[in-house]
Amino acid sequence: MLYPKARIVRSEKYRRWVASLPCIACGVEGFSQAAHANHGKGLGMKTCDTHTFALCAPHWGLIGCHQQHDLCIDMSRDERRELEARYIAQTQAMARDAGLLKEAA
Repeated sequence: MLYPKARIVRSEKYRRWVASLPCIACGVEGFSQAAHANHGKGLGMKTCDTHTFALCAPHWGLIGCHQQHDLCIDMSRDERRELEARYIAQTQAMARDAGLLKEAA
């Protein structure tokens, strides 16, 4: 059985906008990266850019939320997936408000 491939959106503008936001996990500003969700991808592949959210990189001697999230530090994989879904929904809502994404049909 053949399955249609999902359309993967790549947008540097969107990724840069996400990276400009404060970290969605801890709120720190100025260190964010556009973190892709860790589900629904294969080896060496990133998910759609619209499935990104702002997480901070290492700073001030701290590991940073991006690395903590990727390594599942202090959370299970199921908890990480739940966080990703919530973070993606929050980021997409902000993007719609900013006119970067259209309303879902």
